[in-house]
Amino acid sequence: MTGKNFFFTRNDMRTIAVVIGEGFPLLSLSLVIEPLRLANRESMKPIFNWRILSPYGESPRSSSGREFKVDGPLGDAPADAIILLAAYYPDRMLSDHLLGWLRRRARSGCLMGCVDTGALLFAKAGLLDRRPAAAHHEVIVGFKEAYGEACFADKLFDLDGDRCSSAGGVVTIDMTLALISRFEGVHLARRVAEILNYRPLETPRAGGAFGIDWSIARLDRHLARAVDLMLHNIETPVPLKEIARRIGVPEWKLRRLFIKHVSKTPQDYYLEMRLDQARNLLRNSQLRVGKIALMCGFGAPASLSRTYRARYGVSPASDRKL
Repeated sequence: MTGKNFFFTRNDMRTIAVVIGEGFPLLSLSLVIEPLRLANRESMKPIFNWRILSPYGESPRSSSGREFKVDGPLGDAPADAIILLAAYYPDRMLSDHLLGWLRRRARSGCLMGCVDTGALLFAKAGLLDRRPAAAHHEVIVGFKEAYGEACFADKLFDLDGDRCSSAGGVVTIDMTLALISRFEGVHLARRVAEILNYRPLETPRAGGAFGIDWSIARLDRHLARAVDLMLHNIETPVPLKEIARRIGVPEWKLRRLFIKHVSKTPQDYYLEMRLDQARNLLRNSQLRVGKIALMCGFGAPASLSRTYRARYGVSPASDRKL
């Protein structure tokens, strides 16, 4: 149900424009719209109106392949907030038409929001110069490499000033709840979360590496420190002997801890971490394979290709095309 099903006679209703393109995530769209719908229901009056737009009014297919009819093309109708839901491959949505429209809307003073890879389009439009955007953990390394550290933040969601963002996935609801709180108060936002049986995040920060077993910190503190060292030294791998020295345990004990708790040697665990990073960069950036190899601690593309094929069964270049 879209905002057009509500009355339009109220002049104090907040208007939200949600922009989607080919391959947009249905989950993110639901996590923007449903909290707004519930906010209207709980307020016993239509306080939010939303319109779903696409660049030229076309009906894009979602990431699951379902065609979605929009309310219209990009336009200059008044809006209190613009939320951009980009595709898994954001470059497919990229156009001078969209970037120009985003810049014009930003100059109008409305709240500008992006979800997941929409942060890349915001960066290309020059909208992240003053406030960085939260970005998905699979893409943030590649985004920072292309646009610099200042454009993207290690956060799950953010709302400050005239910018809001979500790293994607289920935390998009936290961004929407923050938006409701901004416009209509924290009490209503909490009530909406309660109806959805959702407990809002206590902090917007990512607070840890996704893709890493979060239970490790509870298993053994030395193991957790070793994994943290590996995580922060992907580009220049630290020798196992040096890791053991830094965390203050004998090398043999460190090996035993890894085999006991994760069923892998420290070297295998470290290598898998670096290969996972390489795969994320291959699938979520346009960086050259040679550059990705160096960023993930491989001295040459051939070294990455050989190790990558051994684990995934395909070459890095082939995996990028899948």
